[in-house]
Amino acid sequence: MKKTIYLFVLSIVLFFGCKKSDDKPDTEPDGFKIEIKGISGWGDVVNVVIDKNKTEIKYPKSLAPEAKKDKVYKTSEATLKQLSSYIDRYKLMDAKIQECARCADGTDYVITIKYEGRENTVTIAAHRTDGKYADLLDFIDKL
Repeated sequence: MKKTIYLFVLSIVLFFGCKKSDDKPDTEPDGFKIEIKGISGWGDVVNVVIDKNKTEIKYPKSLAPEAKKDKVYKTSEATLKQLSSYIDRYKLMDAKIQECARCADGTDYVITIKYEGRENTVTIAAHRTDGKYADLLDFIDKL
């Protein structure tokens, strides 16, 4: 008898404990989304999210009145084309770039690209002296 009651209570708990996820998918309708996080040894510098509809730029909260303000604006076709060209030129969907300038008090950009059901994350040092990725880094700085 105890076993039956125990199984009944357990089945009720499991039934109500499991619910279907109603989360929305992470990808945009056309499957294109880029997240860029600027990270230094002291923490986040900037977070940028770009999809076909909008570009969001968020800065860490600061007590200083001259701190940069968050921005949200419509993503232009030119921005999307430029990002696509960087993804193709540097093969960022397949690249395995894991630099760590923040380990030496520098800044890195952690770039996550979600495109057509695929996702890849690369980490590129923000301040380089070798000129590699210079056009991409300049583009990110101007966002």
